[in-house]
Amino acid sequence: MASLSARAVIVVGTLLALMACSGQSNTVSTGETTPTPTTAHTADGRMRDCAPSPNRCGYPDETNTGVTAGTALRPSRSITVEKAGQVVEGLDITGEINVAASNVVIKNTKITGGRGAGNNDWVVIMRPGADNLTIVDSEITTPQGSAQDIACVFNISNGTLTIERANIHGCSAGISSGGGVVRDSYVHDLSQIRGLSHNVGIASNGGGGMTIEHNTVFNQFKQTSAISFYQDFSAQKDNFVHDNLLAGGGYCIYGGAGDRGPTSNIRILDNRLSRRYFQNCGSYGVLAAFKPDDSGNSFSGNYWDDTGQDVEG
Repeated sequence: MASLSARAVIVVGTLLALMACSGQSNTVSTGETTPTPTTAHTADGRMRDCAPSPNRCGYPDETNTGVTAGTALRPSRSITVEKAGQVVEGLDITGEINVAASNVVIKNTKITGGRGAGNNDWVVIMRPGADNLTIVDSEITTPQGSAQDIACVFNISNGTLTIERANIHGCSAGISSGGGVVRDSYVHDLSQIRGLSHNVGIASNGGGGMTIEHNTVFNQFKQTSAISFYQDFSAQKDNFVHDNLLAGGGYCIYGGAGDRGPTSNIRILDNRLSRRYFQNCGSYGVLAAFKPDDSGNSFSGNYWDDTGQDVEG
């Protein structure tokens, strides 16, 4: 066969790569056939080794979360929101957002908090009496390299919140709430004060009613978890953890068992578990404080990021 031009070689190579990922035959117009690579996929077609570049597998990372590209932000100091339905948009805040009203929306906003920027325990706080807070397309962080023992999002109300496409990093706890929805978000690069911080990516501190779906949650420390359900105030129930990319902590997941009552309807399904930091996802293992025999509880379909093999609860 005649030699291909450099441009043709590039085009053919691109076609081969696309066909390999889609599972199609690698037969192209040159008349040559190249065996389908197997290193990028598991036997059942799952992508492998997604943790180094989550967006390659469709998971959230810095490329597809946070403030929408091209958005112009206006500098701002700390904000207290006391008007129901208020929209906070297009700001670059140094300090905190103090939410004291319901149906508040925070969108396309960057908030850099932490000690020295207006508070000691949070970057965004949802106060008692507030409900239905929405945070979307925003970045919540503390100054790079600082040691912080605070929550990036701290819900101390009895209400729920919804967080979507957020880039959350630099706090010891990414999200601390009771119930709510966290979806399509990236929680990573936590901070720690040795001997003081309890590191967790996303946590419910009691009650439950939390949906955690299609997030990337990385905790580089050997305690506490990527996702935790605690019984600080009441028994855990009605939590749904689905299709997340998880790594780190002592155990990757704490399943909600405690001394305030039996758990119920805790479903941990189809999550991708990574050895990015520790061989067993967490430094001690995958799962703790989970009662598979409690009513409605389920741990199934979860699998290793590097091999695609199922993980038993």
